[in-house]
Amino acid sequence: MGMALAKHRKFELDVARVYAAEVVLALEYLHNNNIIFRDLKPDNVVFDQDGHCLLTDFGLSKQNVFATTVSNSFCGSVAYLAPEMLKRAGHTRSIDWYLLGVLIYEMLVGVPPYFNPDKA
Repeated sequence: MGMALAKHRKFELDVARVYAAEVVLALEYLHNNNIIFRDLKPDNVVFDQDGHCLLTDFGLSKQNVFATTVSNSFCGSVAYLAPEMLKRAGHTRSIDWYLLGVLIYEMLVGVPPYFNPDKA
């Protein structure tokens, strides 16, 4: 998805809606198998030969995370860090839903929600 966003800058609402729905299904599958993804961003969503979304790069994923399990690992990509990650307050599966919101925002707007071109 990262390359597609770079090419198109952003997606039309109907396209973003389909991609978001496919990512929701993938996250639900992972959560039903007690896995949190923790690194949802455009570069970690790829398309198969039919144009469907697939998650990739499970390097930051964590297994055996149940509904109320709190993880204290600090990980993720800077532009996509959830508030609880930044506060180092521990996180649950809900981190993936926050990251989904960030992904949807970027698909529709063209940049992550807290993007600032000034690196200073």
